[in-house]
Amino acid sequence: MAGRHRSAGLVPDGTPLDGLTEIRVHGVGGTGPESLLGDLAPTRVAGDRIAGFYRTTDAAGRHREAYSWGGMTSHSPVRALWMFLVPAMFSNMAGWTARRWITAGEDEVAQKPTMWLFRWFARLSALSLTLAATAMSVLLFVDVVAYQCGAIAGCGGEGWWTGLTRWAGPDEPGRRVVLGTAVSTLLAVGIFLLAGRTRRAYESVEPPTANGARAARGLSAGGTSTGTVGGASATAAAGASADPAGSTATGTSAGAPGDAGARPDVRSTDRTPSGTCAAAREGGLRDPHFWSGRVWHQFLSQVHLAACLAVVTLYLGGVVAELGAGTVPGTLGRVAVAVAAASVLTVLGLLARDRAALRASAALLAGTTAGLVLAAAAALALPAGPGPAGMAPGARTAVNLAWGVALGLLVPLAGQQVGAWVTRRRKERAAARAGIPARRLELFPWAAPFVLSAVSLILANAVLLSVIVWVARALAPTEWGFAPDDPTATPTAIHLPAAIGTIASVLSLGLVAAGVLFALVMALRYLRVRSVWTTDVENDLRAAYRAHRRPVTATLVRPDDRWWHSALDGPAFEAQAVPRPGRPNGWVRKVARMRYAAAHSRDVAWLLVGVTVAGVLGAVAFLVHVWLLRRGTPIVLPELGITLAVLLPPAYVGLLLLMWRRERWRKTLASVFDVGTFFPRSFHPFAPPSYAERAVPELTRRIWRLHDNGGRVVLTAHSQGSVLAAAVVGRRSSRPDEPTIGLVTVGSPLGKLYRWAFPALFTDGFLDGIAQGRPGIGPVEWTNVYYATDYVGGPICTADSVVPGGVDHELLDPPTDQHVVDQPLPPVLSHTGYWVDPAFWARVDATCEAVRVDAAARNGVPHGVVRDRRVIDPGVPLRYL
Repeated sequence: MAGRHRSAGLVPDGTPLDGLTEIRVHGVGGTGPESLLGDLAPTRVAGDRIAGFYRTTDAAGRHREAYSWGGMTSHSPVRALWMFLVPAMFSNMAGWTARRWITAGEDEVAQKPTMWLFRWFARLSALSLTLAATAMSVLLFVDVVAYQCGAIAGCGGEGWWTGLTRWAGPDEPGRRVVLGTAVSTLLAVGIFLLAGRTRRAYESVEPPTANGARAARGLSAGGTSTGTVGGASATAAAGASADPAGSTATGTSAGAPGDAGARPDVRSTDRTPSGTCAAAREGGLRDPHFWSGRVWHQFLSQVHLAACLAVVTLYLGGVVAELGAGTVPGTLGRVAVAVAAASVLTVLGLLARDRAALRASAALLAGTTAGLVLAAAAALALPAGPGPAGMAPGARTAVNLAWGVALGLLVPLAGQQVGAWVTRRRKERAAARAGIPARRLELFPWAAPFVLSAVSLILANAVLLSVIVWVARALAPTEWGFAPDDPTATPTAIHLPAAIGTIASVLSLGLVAAGVLFALVMALRYLRVRSVWTTDVENDLRAAYRAHRRPVTATLVRPDDRWWHSALDGPAFEAQAVPRPGRPNGWVRKVARMRYAAAHSRDVAWLLVGVTVAGVLGAVAFLVHVWLLRRGTPIVLPELGITLAVLLPPAYVGLLLLMWRRERWRKTLASVFDVGTFFPRSFHPFAPPSYAERAVPELTRRIWRLHDNGGRVVLTAHSQGSVLAAAVVGRRSSRPDEPTIGLVTVGSPLGKLYRWAFPALFTDGFLDGIAQGRPGIGPVEWTNVYYATDYVGGPICTADSVVPGGVDHELLDPPTDQHVVDQPLPPVLSHTGYWVDPAFWARVDATCEAVRVDAAARNGVPHGVVRDRRVIDPGVPLRYL
C-alpha cells in the first residue's frame, strides 16, 4: 500500500515536499493566489485564509506555490478603517528612517542600526502625537460636548449623543465633565485594546530560531519512510529530516536531507519572546529575534495608554481645582494634577529604555488610573451650581500645557538631527583631507525622522481640529474666544479658542495648497524637458527593438507578417498615422511620461519636506505673534479656511467609503499602507500592525520545511513581496548547511525606496550580503529584474553602491513595439505587468535551473517523493493536483 497515492474517495494525496518549489510572493494591493498562479482554484497547502500558501499543478519541472499575505493588509474592505491611524503610522515610520555613517563592512554587521539617543528621541516624538491627539479628544468630549453643550438649553437637539449630558443637568458641571472624561477614556482604552488584539494576531507569531538538533538516527514523531538510501535503511534519514507536522517519503533518494547529519528541530525552537526593541538589535534585519516584537509592543502600549490617561487626568483635575477652589474637591483636583505630571515624567523616563519593563509599565498604568479615579471622585463631589459660561475653568491651562509638551517633545529629535548632520559633514571633510573618497548614496533629502514626525502631527491636528469645529457647529452656534464678556450670563453658544480656528484653517489651506503646488511644479518640470526627453526615449526604443528583433529575409517572410505593425509608426488607419518630423507619436509620449514618472517618483519627499518647513515656520511665527508680542490670535481666512476645515472630516470618510467600494482605489491607497506597516511597531504602539511580524516567520518556516524534506526553493517576489523575501533570506540562521535559495525580485523597491528612505536598516552591506550569496538563511542566487517605466522598482546597484552590478537586469518596456494592425497598441507594463512578460519568466527559469544544478552538485539528484500529510480541514476546498 505504500506505493499507492491515488484515492477513490474525497481525500487527495499529500503535497510533494521534495524537488524544486517556486514560491511566488505578491506585492502591494493583495494580489490573490489565483492571479499569481493562473489557476482559478489553487489548493491551500499551508497557512489560513488570511495568509497562506497555495499550490497549483507542476510546470517546467518544478512545483508552483504562491504565498498570499494580502489578507493582512487589503483583502477586507474593513481594513480601510486603518486610514484613521495614518498619523500614527507616519510617527512609527519616522524611527526607522535614520541614517548611519557606516553602511557596509564588518562594523556595519556588528553595530545596532541606530544610536540609543536617537531611539529615545524618536519615541518621544511619537509620544508627542499621542499627547496632542488625546488633548484634542479631551477638548472635544469634555469641554465642547460635556461642559459647554450640556449647559446650553436645546444644544444638540434630542440626539442620543448629548442625552447623558442633559441627564447630568446644567447645574451639575462636575457630573458632566466626568461623563465627557469617560468618553475620552473609553476612546483611549478602545485603541489600546485594538492594539492588543492586533498584537495577538501579528506579533504573537514568534520567528523560528532553531536551538536543538535532531538526532541523525531514529524515527521522528509522525515520520515514516520506506526504501533504501545507498544500501542502508532510509528510516534513519527520514527520521532526521521529517518535519514536525509529519510527512511520508517513498522511493529512493540519493540525497536525502538526513544524509548530511543532524538537522535542527524546529519543534525545539526557543519560543521565549524577546523584550528588546527591534531598532536596538545588532545587525538589524540580520538578527534572528528582530521580528519578535510582542513583549516590546505590550510595554509600549501600556506606556502610551498611561500617557493618554495622564492627559485626561490633567484636564479633569485642573477643571475640578478651579471649580472647587478652596474646597476639599479642589484640593483633590490639584493632587490629581500632580499625579498626572508625575506620570508624564515617568513615561519620558521609561521611553529611554531599549528593553521592555512590563512591571514598571503596569505599575505606571495603575498609578495613573488611580489619579484619574481620584479626579473623577473629586468632580462628582463638587457642589451643584451653574459653572461659568464658555470654556471650563482650568481647561485653557491644561490644554495649553498638553499641547506645549507635545510640541516640545519634537525639539530633542530636531536637535539630534542637526547634530547628526554636523557630525556627518565633519567626517566627510576629514575623509576628504585624508584622500578617502566618500560614498554618497542617494538618500531622503533632509532629516527624514523629523519630517515624518512633523507630518504626522500636522495631519492629526488638521483632521482633529477640523472635527472639533465641525461638531461644535453641528451642536450649537459657535463664537471665537474663551468665554463671553459676562461669564455669569446664561450660555447660548459654544466658545472655541481662536487658535483652533486659525490652526485648522491654516493647516487645511496649507495642505491643499502644498499638494496643488507640488503637482504644478512637477508638471512644469516635465513640460520644460518634454521635447528632449521624449526624443531620447524614442531613439532608445528604436535601438532596443532593433537589437531584439529577429532578422527578416525573403525566405523567412510569412503571410502573417503583413498583419503586424510597429507602434513607433503610429496607428495604421488614422489620420495621425502620418508622422510629423521631430514629434514622436502618442504611444512614445506615453512611454516617455511613464519613464519620467519612474525616474522622479522619489521627488514626493520634497512635498513632505516643504510641508514640514512651512509647519515649523508657521508655528514659530504663531508663538512669536501670540506669546512674545501679545497681539492676540489672528483668524486667517476664517470663512474659506474654516469651511475647508469643516469639510475635511466628511471628505476623509468619503475617501474611506471609496476605498471600501472600489478595489482599484483600495489597492492604490493600500500601497502606502503596505510600506508604512512593514516595520515593527517599535516607536508608536497604536500604528496599524506590521504584517511582516507574521509573514517573515511564516515564509521562513515554509522554506525550512521544504529544505528538511529534500526540497529546494526559488522565491519569485514582486514589489513589496521582495522586501519580505529580503528580510527572510538576509536573516541569520543557526541551521547548518542550508542549501542555496534562488531569489528573483521583480519591480523591487529595495534599492530605489527602502535603501533611500530607511538606510539604517536596508544598508548597502545588507543588500550586498544577499547579492554575494553570503549565508543568511542560506546561500542566495539573486536576480533583480526591473523596467525603466517602473515608478516603484529599480536597480539595486546604483552610484557608489557596493552591490555588484550583475544582480540587476533591466527589461524592455513595452516588451515589443509590434501589434496586429487595427488592434490595441502594446501596453506599457510599468510596475504591475511583469507577470505577462516572457523575458521575466526566462530569468525565473534560469534561476530555477541554477538552483537545480547546485542541488545536483551538492547532494545528487533526488529520486524519491516526500509527501505532506493531509491535515483534515473541512474549510479547505478539495482539489486534486
